[in-house]
Amino acid sequence: MIASPDILTDVPDAKPVRVFLPIAGSKERYRACGVYQKTEPPRFNLLFKAGVLPADALDVSIPCLIIIDMGGPNISVEAMITAASDQKLEMIVQKTISHDQMREFFRVDAATQVISKSFQPELFGKKETPWSKQGTTIDISGSGILAAFPGKVPMDEPIRLEITLPTEPPELVKVLAHPVRAVQIDDDRWEVAFHFDDISIEDRDKIIGCCLVIQRRLLRLKVQVRDIAK
Repeated sequence: MIASPDILTDVPDAKPVRVFLPIAGSKERYRACGVYQKTEPPRFNLLFKAGVLPADALDVSIPCLIIIDMGGPNISVEAMITAASDQKLEMIVQKTISHDQMREFFRVDAATQVISKSFQPELFGKKETPWSKQGTTIDISGSGILAAFPGKVPMDEPIRLEITLPTEPPELVKVLAHPVRAVQIDDDRWEVAFHFDDISIEDRDKIIGCCLVIQRRLLRLKVQVRDIAK
């Protein structure tokens, strides 16, 4: 179903955007920066510098994700590629993704290594001994993670997280976060939810791209299970 043309009304021509492109035969998403070009809504074009766009490698059967920074809440849309050349993609919007939907859209089940560490206590005149705990993520999103640790982490201080994304090859992202809740599951296991406070655009894009891949994989699995059940 094609989304309403009104979605693109407030997007100015020549607006820089971030796009996550599906690649044929690959589980990964290609991250790129392009420029929005107005045409006739719900159609639009994305323009790229020479050598940036892998036009021949794109999988046009899978929707792309486009994130447009409007100086407040981002506009996020899924769109299909209708034509591709070396420096231009012709697109048609399928649907928008609200801020609340974005949080759920990018929250996927994923088990991967995470290390939590104290945040430079010496900078704040603290004398505590630096600490580190290795755990495993339960789910991950562009704004935070839920992870399991062999013990509770401090709940009243910022924490550095080093997350190894389950990509090919694995990528390490480092963020500053704070715990929002902790639940003791058994004697030596705590589940802790973190919200990211300081994360680079590049690292957030890595997480979002990873979540898109996992989500697509889960959707394929659901289809396969449904077909078997029939």
